[in-house]
This record gives sequence, structure tokens and C-alpha cells, in this order.
Amino acid sequence: MTILVGSAIRLLCGEAGVFVVSNEAFDPQSSAEYILYQLDALVLPALLASVQVGIQPNSARPHVVSPLPAALVSQIGIEDKETGEEEARDFERCSLFLQDHIGILGVIHYLRPAGAYSCFDRLAAIFQHSAEGILTVDRALRIIDFNPAMERLTGWRESEVLGRFYFEVLRPKDRQGNDLGLQDSPILQAFAGQTVVNREMIISARDGQRFDASVTASCVRSTRGEPMNGILNIRDITREREQEEQRSTFISVISHELQTPIAIIKGYASTLARTDAMLDSEALHSRLLAVEEEADRLNKLVGNLLYASRIQAGGLQMEITPLELPPLIEGVVRRLQAKSPDISVTLDIPPNLPTVMADRDRIEEVLQTPQRRVVTVASRATGDEVIVSVSDTGIGISLRDQEEIFTRFRRIGNQLTRTTPGTGLGLYICHAIVEAHGGHIWVESALHEGSTFSFSLPRVEKARLPMVVF
Repeated sequence: MTILVGSAIRLLCGEAGVFVVSNEAFDPQSSAEYILYQLDALVLPALLASVQVGIQPNSARPHVVSPLPAALVSQIGIEDKETGEEEARDFERCSLFLQDHIGILGVIHYLRPAGAYSCFDRLAAIFQHSAEGILTVDRALRIIDFNPAMERLTGWRESEVLGRFYFEVLRPKDRQGNDLGLQDSPILQAFAGQTVVNREMIISARDGQRFDASVTASCVRSTRGEPMNGILNIRDITREREQEEQRSTFISVISHELQTPIAIIKGYASTLARTDAMLDSEALHSRLLAVEEEADRLNKLVGNLLYASRIQAGGLQMEITPLELPPLIEGVVRRLQAKSPDISVTLDIPPNLPTVMADRDRIEEVLQTPQRRVVTVASRATGDEVIVSVSDTGIGISLRDQEEIFTRFRRIGNQLTRTTPGTGLGLYICHAIVEAHGGHIWVESALHEGSTFSFSLPRVEKARLPMVVF
């Protein structure tokens, strides 16, 4: 046993040490609670006393390194084997926590020159700090290692899953949501010699939430080629899936939004081009007006796409100057009612509203009111900013949709989506404009009770707080 402990300490770049056997693993017949390597039993109490003062290793932090006091180095008497003189270099005291699926084995306390690193330290650093989840299992598919990234992904702590069947912890499903059978286990497939690289599946976290994952499995084999351990690397690809869905949504929405005005323009153009068409001036005017409206719609669609592209590229240019909001709001409302006389807009703007710092043209774009028949536009001032709110009495927005309504191509999943044309870029553009001003935009809504969209802009002059004299 001394040879094994000594070999382990040497592999860890240590020059002396002790393996303290855990009470759970202690064998009374061996009558040994610790095994020394290159250490005198007389200095062991001093070493263990210094260990108790520092941070103790455990399953969550299995490797602890701390400086070894010079006085203790002298007391232990680590000697240079070549010169026979006491080593003048600084030393570190390292403690390595050991356990298996049955329980705790003990702790190796070893002494090494300061700054020395073994291959195990590098591997441990990779395991502990990897952005990808890593778990290892034994031949019975019981978990024996579970890195911090896996803890973050799944919500399980390593101490809770050690020794458990890994399928029971991850509860994997295929992309269609069907439970994977044991025959589909990626680690068993790796044991059988199959290549399992970037296999996509759905993993269930501790709280039941699911996430898309890319899984790679590998096998550690003995010198005889027999499987000893399985290693599973798990990468969260939820964001990648969302981006793929956005691209798919983009193609679908743009195709639909382009198809409608093009079909109308082509239909009216074909009618007007017919030599046998006999149209009076009123019919001709209505058709030309429809062509103009659909061309404007196309122009706005292309403009929004270009705008969104500039935002993504960080190329949003603005001319921020002092701006009076009341006349701007009144002008936007006046043009809206001239274009759509059936829309009722109520203004609630207090007198002496503070001046803000903003780009006039960009804020006009943000103030495009929702397509509802009854709208209220209100504003108020706080100490640092002015808040503008646009409220309607529509069908409202669910809490789930509120979380994502300002993302690109996002359209709320209710009847409004089916009846109102659009690409899902309007609120995304509004969010980018307001954020670029140093403000914030948000929504307050309840289903069947309407919605209130609000945004804030910084004031030119901050409010003066009253002076209090004691």
C-alpha cells in the first residue's frame, strides 16, 4: 500500500505526503489509519494540524492547494536528495479528496515545490472549468464524476448523483420528445465501439425543464480492450435551435409578407394593362391608389429589414439633441388620425414636461401607436428621465409572450397574429432605438385587458432635489 501511495504522490509532483484513510473506509484488521511517504511519524501531527486550519477538500472542491509555512518546511526537513541540504524553495501543501461510488476513501495530503503542476492538475482544471457538461460513468453506467458545468445545466449537485444510473438523472429524449431506451444509450454505443459525436437529444433538468443538447460519448478501455469507464460531453444548443427557428420564421414571414402586396400589385397592373379594360376615372383612381399603398407596404418592409440588419451590425446612427416631446407626440397623433380617422387617441401630457435628449426621427418611429381603435398616449417625468406610455384596450399579451416580444421576428401567438400583418420587427427596432438612447422599453399587459407599452428617455437636466436644513 505504501508503494501505491508513494506512486500516487510522485505522479502528483509531490515529494512527501500522507494518505489519511476515511473512517468509512478504515479496515480495523489493517490497524493503519494513515500511510506515510517520505515523512517521519513525529512531524505528522504538525502537518495535520496545519491542514485543519485551512480549507478542507470535499466532493465539491476535491483539490485544495495552500502555501506551506517556512517553519513547517524546516520542521518536516524536506531535503535535496542531490546536495543533502535543506531545500530553500517554497513548498505547497496539497490535499486531494478521494471517493468512489460506494463512499469516501480518504484524503492524500502531499507536499510539492511551489508552482509545480502535474498532468492531473491540468486535467482537473479542464474538468472543473470546462464550459461543456462532463460526466463519467463506470461499467454499470453509474455516475462517478459530474463537473460544475453539468451541475449548472441540470440543476443537480454532484453529491446528489454520484452512484446513480445516468439515464435516471438525465432522462434523455429524442428530438421528437420520445423517451430513449437503454439500447439508444450513447455510452453503451461507445462501449460497443460505435462513434457517437454531436448526437442531438433533449435532456431533462432536475426541475423538469428540458433543453436541447449535443452529446458526444467516448469510452476508456483497459489494456485488454475492455470498457472501463464512459465519458459523456454535453453541450447546450438551445440558443442554436432558437436561431434556426428564427431563420425559419424569417423565411416564412418574409415570404408571406412579400407575396401579398406583390400579388395585389400584379393583379391591378394586369387589369390596367388590358386593352379591353373600360374603367372610369373613379375605378382607375382606386386601383392606382391600391398599387401605391401596396408599394408603400413593400417599401416599409424592405426598410425594416435593412434597419434590423444595421442594428445587428452595430451601425445604428443617431443625431441626439435636446427635444421637446409634447409637440412631437401631438404631431404623430395628428398624422395618424388624418390617415385613419376611425382611430380614437386620448392624450395625457402634463404641462412643462422636461426636455429630453433624443433623435427626433427615431423617436417618431417608436411612437407609431399600436393598430387598435382606442389608444391613450401618456407621459410623466421622474428625477432622471421622462416616460412615455401607449395603452390600448386590446386582447392583451400573455406573460410568456411578454418575455420575448422585443426579439426579432417574434409575434404573439394569438388571434392578433393571424389578423394583423407584420414581420415581427417593429418592437425589436423600437427596443434597439430606445436602448441606444440610454433608455428602457417594457410592456405591462394582461390577457383580455389590453396592453401598455412604455419607454423612457434621459432628461436634459436632472430634477433638483429640495434642500433640507437640519
